[in-house]
Amino acid sequence: MLASIPVPDTDFGPSTVKYFPSIGWWLLPLLSLVAIFLFCAPRAAAETSGLPPIDARAYILMNADTGAIIATKNAYQPYAIASITKLMTLYLLFKDIDSGHLQMNQHFVPCRTALQTRGSSMFMHPGLPFSVAQMILGMTVPSGNDAAVEAAHLVAGSVPAFVTEMNQTARKIGMLSTTYYDPDGLPHPNNMSSPYDVAVLTRTIMTQFPQFMPFFGHKNFTYAGITSPNPNLLVGRVPFITGMKSGYTDAAGHCLVATGTQDGVKLIAVILGVPSFHNERRGFWKASWQSLKLLDWGFARTLWLPAAPHLERTSAP
Repeated sequence: MLASIPVPDTDFGPSTVKYFPSIGWWLLPLLSLVAIFLFCAPRAAAETSGLPPIDARAYILMNADTGAIIATKNAYQPYAIASITKLMTLYLLFKDIDSGHLQMNQHFVPCRTALQTRGSSMFMHPGLPFSVAQMILGMTVPSGNDAAVEAAHLVAGSVPAFVTEMNQTARKIGMLSTTYYDPDGLPHPNNMSSPYDVAVLTRTIMTQFPQFMPFFGHKNFTYAGITSPNPNLLVGRVPFITGMKSGYTDAAGHCLVATGTQDGVKLIAVILGVPSFHNERRGFWKASWQSLKLLDWGFARTLWLPAAPHLERTSAP
């Protein structure tokens, strides 16, 4: 193998000993091997990883079935997560429905707190009924803050009680560095999570409540006569994409949790802090593209190279 590697011509004759009299002849072959290693090591590392550049502050790629971590960058450091917060809100709502406290076809009118919530919206109106199913879609597609606050009231009676439950649940399911302040992800210093924690939560939802996964696969959502698109631009466009949640604030940048399934293999890509643009849709296009690159790379290693399990431990710098 070493003989096939081109190495610059080196004269280890008498002149070498003349200028480096302390170097014995026994050491010269060792120095040759060191030089070869230093010349080739960066190139070899790049060829074995093959991970395309991912323009984001932090990310993780996880196998949803096994929990194996395939690729990471700053994966255990907490960052602002914007509306990725709503994944915990949805998880607690799913638990509440599963317990029988709420039913999918139940109808409510929005509470005052929900109507007063600013930011992204499913466009709740005073006195206009909505179903629990519509409320879920209001969070998964247009990322409605009004829907998230309404869910908090329906599940726990108030936002503070719900936030307490959010933080307790995060500890229970193994989220290591997450803190929540609100159910919607509006900017606050306490709304922080890491790519690893978000992947753990996403995997928990996929494992415990697969029946709710179709809610994350809608390209558009219409309520109150208004049709809102899904900021996850992979949904409805890439066949193997199954969801899952977008988020954006100035502090968080563009964030995206993208899930996909191919040949029975389920992967989770969490990307936080894609550089922001004044054009928000352009930013989500970039976040979607980074997620697609990460998932495509992961499926290539998982499905096409099954005889190389060590690749599941590949970590990008």
